[in-house]
Amino acid sequence: MSLYRDEGVVLRAQKLGEADRIITVLTKRTGKVRAVAKGVRRTTSRFGARLEPFTHVDLQLHVGRSLDVVTQAETIRPYGEALAVDDPRYTAGSAMLETADRLTQGE
Repeated sequence: MSLYRDEGVVLRAQKLGEADRIITVLTKRTGKVRAVAKGVRRTTSRFGARLEPFTHVDLQLHVGRSLDVVTQAETIRPYGEALAVDDPRYTAGSAMLETADRLTQGE
């Protein structure tokens, strides 16, 4: 079982099935990582809103075949709340996340 820890900023979150989500994170050591967060969309999820865009997180991931799997997530600093109430800042932040996502290569 190959586990690793890294911290980074969540760039994107996409729905996968009924309860899962694919997240894209720009990390310090690994670079851009796409990972599956299982059960994150359920109301009883232990991850909750920790894996939303604009969140600086510390992650523990399990290496998977095509996508890694998030096994633990801790919020270091959430930026989403402050940006959600200010439309110009939210628009600029979204553009920055999109640019970072497009200009960086995955693993």
